Amino acid sequence: MKTLMIVDDHPVLLVGLSHVLQEAGYNILKATSEQQAEALVRNIKSIDMFVVDLTLETGYDGLRMVERFRKEGITIPAIIYTMHEELWNISALMESGVEGVVLKGDNVEELLQAVKIVSEGGRYRSPAFAGLYDAVKSSKGILTEKDIEVLRRLSDGESTREIAVALRLGEKAVEYHRSNILRKLGSKNMTEATRIAMRLGIIN
Repeated sequence: MKTLMIVDDHPVLLVGLSHVLQEAGYNILKATSEQQAEALVRNIKSIDMFVVDLTLETGYDGLRMVERFRKEGITIPAIIYTMHEELWNISALMESGVEGVVLKGDNVEELLQAVKIVSEGGRYRSPAFAGLYDAVKSSKGILTEKDIEVLRRLSDGESTREIAVALRLGEKAVEYHRSNILRKLGSKNMTEATRIAMRLGIIN
């Protein structure tokens, strides 16, 4: 029986996830912080896989924890299980060396599939995560702060003239930022750009 260590600072989710994975035939260890996870890793040599939340307690990051362990020679396969879909997090996860990524918004069957594939030596990215990464790649660059401010105001229904006055820009400058937004997000119109930007966490 393979042993999985789940690291998540949300107690209710930790208990629920542990139950699901135990029912699937895995032995489960639980940690709610990086310190607890490190103590378990140092003292238990039979851990076969990590299932780690991307964000732990304030100041800690599940991905950085895994990367630090690997620099120290602890090369246990890891699956990042996260609710975060922001542009920068999606990029960082895709470029990381972790074996699996599953979104918490996915059906739990996706996580079980990830655990099975990673335990067999494979790599797994859930379809929803892969779709977000495709959107990141098509964005052709992160928007500038001014682009984001213009996009936010456009999505709130402000006119080009209103935005120009509020940001002390010429109307042509606002149109320039509008074209930048469409180009960088690979969008045909501002409605689509707004939807993509919200999905990627660029605007709320």
